[in-house]
Amino acid sequence: MEEKNQNSKLKVIGMIVLIFFAVGAIGWRFFGNHTEKPTSHEPKRAQTTKSSSSSHASKQKLSTSEALSEKVVNHFLKAYYTAKSNNSNAEDYKPLMTEDAYGVLQASIKLDGEKGQNGYIMNQELDDTSLYINSINQTVLCNVDYHYDIYKDKDDPKSKVVSDFTTHATLQVKYTKKAGKWLVQAMTPITMTDNVTGEKINE
Repeated sequence: MEEKNQNSKLKVIGMIVLIFFAVGAIGWRFFGNHTEKPTSHEPKRAQTTKSSSSSHASKQKLSTSEALSEKVVNHFLKAYYTAKSNNSNAEDYKPLMTEDAYGVLQASIKLDGEKGQNGYIMNQELDDTSLYINSINQTVLCNVDYHYDIYKDKDDPKSKVVSDFTTHATLQVKYTKKAGKWLVQAMTPITMTDNVTGEKINE
């Protein structure tokens, strides 16, 4: 009788041990998987940081290149000749000019007035450029082609009178380097041709 009780006790203990191991195995799988997941994402974080750093370095390189390049000049010309309306792009090209040059340009724009001879210039975009860089005195002769629309009323989308008015400008841009960054120091128009085209819109 005593032996039978002892066997029963052993069976119970055996069952408890089995249950303990089973619960332990399930717990290890569950918690083990959760602890491993964060480590698998670490390389992705590092990759994102690297990509962001590369992008920032690329932008810095554009403005701080050792020699004055076409890339630097075209970056400015695109900012200067791309505008939805008169001087709406001022904040785009301002960081690319010296403070004095920007002030002179704004005074000139204010003097000319917002409205042109034939109406309001809108949707201006740069088309093409050809550049001649003098690396000795850091000046650039720029031939620029661009186009825009002309409106009678800048606030009325239906008042467009000319679409895709194309024209050409030649200007000399003087550069200087400040804090390792190329900036426009002066802009001088050379010629403005009369070779323009545009599609007349019936009123």
